Amino acid sequence: MAEERCVKMLAFKGEVLAFQCKSFSSKPRDRGKGSEVSFYNLCFTRDSHSFSVSNRNSSLIHKDSSAETRIVYCCSALDVQQRQKVPCVLLRVCKKRTSAFKYMLYSICTSTDVKLHAEFVLPYEMRDNISILLGPTLIWSQENSVFYASSQTSGVKEVPVQMKVNFIGELPLRQRKLVIQGAQNVTSDQPKVENILYFIEDGRSLNSACLVPDAYSCVIQCMLVLSAEEVDGGLRSAVLAATSMKQLVRFENGLPLDVCVLPYEQPLSIQMIHTLRNDALVVVTFIEGNVCAVWKDTFQMAGCWTGVRLLLVDDFMGCGMDQMLLVFESSSAELLSSFLLTDLCSVTYSCGQSDGEELNTSDTAQDNHLLMVQALESRLQSGLSFLEDLQRDVEVKDRLLQQSLVALTDLVSGREHAISSPEKEGLVSLWDEDDDDDGAGDEDDDGMQTDCAEAPLKMHRVWQRVIGQSLIVGVVLTSTNNTSVMNISASIVLDSHQIGSAPVLNTKTVILPYPVAHGPSPVKIRRFDCSADSSGSRLALVAVTDAAPLLTSGCVRCPIMLHYSSKESSGSAGEESARVSQHCGQISLDLKDISMGKLDPRLLQEPRLNTDEAREDLLSLMALLDVWFFQLECQGHTLVHVQGWLQESLCFKRLEIDPRFTVDPSSLRLFRWEQNSPFQGVLSVYCRDELSLLHFLHALCDFLPVSHDVQPLGRPRLCAGSLAQTLQTEIQTVTQEASSALRSDEGARRGEAESQTLHTLREEWLKERGRCTERLRPLVAETRYSRLIERMIHAQLDADEAALMEAPCL
Repeated sequence: MAEERCVKMLAFKGEVLAFQCKSFSSKPRDRGKGSEVSFYNLCFTRDSHSFSVSNRNSSLIHKDSSAETRIVYCCSALDVQQRQKVPCVLLRVCKKRTSAFKYMLYSICTSTDVKLHAEFVLPYEMRDNISILLGPTLIWSQENSVFYASSQTSGVKEVPVQMKVNFIGELPLRQRKLVIQGAQNVTSDQPKVENILYFIEDGRSLNSACLVPDAYSCVIQCMLVLSAEEVDGGLRSAVLAATSMKQLVRFENGLPLDVCVLPYEQPLSIQMIHTLRNDALVVVTFIEGNVCAVWKDTFQMAGCWTGVRLLLVDDFMGCGMDQMLLVFESSSAELLSSFLLTDLCSVTYSCGQSDGEELNTSDTAQDNHLLMVQALESRLQSGLSFLEDLQRDVEVKDRLLQQSLVALTDLVSGREHAISSPEKEGLVSLWDEDDDDDGAGDEDDDGMQTDCAEAPLKMHRVWQRVIGQSLIVGVVLTSTNNTSVMNISASIVLDSHQIGSAPVLNTKTVILPYPVAHGPSPVKIRRFDCSADSSGSRLALVAVTDAAPLLTSGCVRCPIMLHYSSKESSGSAGEESARVSQHCGQISLDLKDISMGKLDPRLLQEPRLNTDEAREDLLSLMALLDVWFFQLECQGHTLVHVQGWLQESLCFKRLEIDPRFTVDPSSLRLFRWEQNSPFQGVLSVYCRDELSLLHFLHALCDFLPVSHDVQPLGRPRLCAGSLAQTLQTEIQTVTQEASSALRSDEGARRGEAESQTLHTLREEWLKERGRCTERLRPLVAETRYSRLIERMIHAQLDADEAALMEAPCL
């Protein structure tokens, strides 16, 4: 009996499934009289480094004694009834002296059981774009028509849209999965070609530009859809495509992101391999037995092979990750006599290949490999330099904290603080002056302590913003003349001719360190009685008031006054001077400018700004908004990426001037994330009301895993300047109540004196007794004194509570 064999293979559940077709006849000259198709499994053995047949007895799929049978296509697909992937094979049966072709689609259920899903007859031979997809469903194209068949269709169905097919495949969507991408001729006044995406399940179509641009559609040879999601009637997608221009292109949402030059022409298919190094491999097969692999993350060539007969991808080693099996052309009768099993990481087994033939990297791949090594070396050097810079910054910060602690201790103890010399601190003067000249200059300075001495505070500029109904005025200032400035406050003075209200507006004042360019973020100092030391660092004094009273007359000009007390740092005792008021400029408030948005903070709409105006916007928002602090902690795991969640899920914008801040322009909220360790971080929330805070906390709790714990840190800060306001209230309570009590008691004494003049002289002893009683009676009545003491106690309690609330920031 003459016999002819044809074998096709596919990878399934870590094994190689081989489909074998045998043609036989009783006479040698009568070939093709009968045929049968069977299958058997081969598994990899680590000890022998080879594939062996797991079951010697092959299982029969189809047998016909009077017709010729051929294996057209085989792959694995999801069976919707069994809800699992099954191997599928498409067979073609052709009888002699007939022009019709019979096709049968089988799936392998068990090692001995097969299932027929579709059987039909075609007047032509199936050749182009053959795919077996979900169902299993068989899809193919003939000229500009697309057909499909499955157990659900009860025959062959034709897609009602005529198109030139570029891609047939599955999309990872919930409902519609089977899709066809192609070019459709649109009949109009001027004929044109439209690239569409047609869904087989419901017959709907989309513009294929959501996958790949129209300009690429005509050159794409094969495609792999990595991800897809339906959004607002369109698709968000990630796609890999190989073109006829020897390019592997990565697309996201229809836009090209990266390109890798391929070493060969005419690509056939693209497959993905998930390796142990957390970096996937993209494997492209070509005509004439060429294969190349590209790292997905770096998009650099990993390796190239030639003379490949078949490429299979599966977990042949049983290690939980994929490997690729390259089956090479061989003259041996054995099925897998020459192969390479590798993942280009930790697994490499070969059989029938010499060492030089295992990885035939092309010149392009070698160049890419060298470039990748150079890039990694550069990144390593850059990382080491950055680490050294961070270590130096930490040393400087530690030294600064130590010096600040010593200075604070000396200040509390009343001792004179000795400032270290610039040479000891490693500072170099930027002036090209000699030491002698510097000494002469010092003598001149000592002799010029005249009336025109510089003021203790130097103002740089004044800014203003209007947010909602609040007016925010800020002043940038530094201290001079080796003095410490304390108890700083600001007031906005009104012109009584312009507005008939109080001459000084009631303001709430906070003091913030002015953020420098590319420096650390501004951290609010929530203590009102803070000092500007002699180091010359810039401070921002920010006052918040109600803008409504100022807008009644259209345009208003208001002077800005600073109030402070200074103290000489050079003296041993350092006597504090009287409180000083200093004019620092004026602001102009116009209703027209406010309505046009000229005084709105631009930082809310343009978070990438890195200018002085952006820093002023940030300071204004921090002074206006209330802040809550929350500690996020996880004992057993590292914290989730909170900053990424704020930007990606909530679509908040990161500030360029301080990357730790994110802003929500829609609801006027600021968020500041500081991660102290991999297991702990502090989230600061700046917002105007508690309802907005509760909405955010609800979203945060939904995002955080169960292992994370959220705890509030202290009580929320009330309005800015609450400590100063309570202290001022306490002073007013003492002065007003005491003076009121004394005034009313003096009036009572005058009334008594007038009534006593009406008495006769004969009541002298009563008058003398009244004088004695007057001398012994207290200045204030008992009941009024009790009310005075009670109000003073309540005022002091409010001031102590505000001071304790702000104590952690001292």
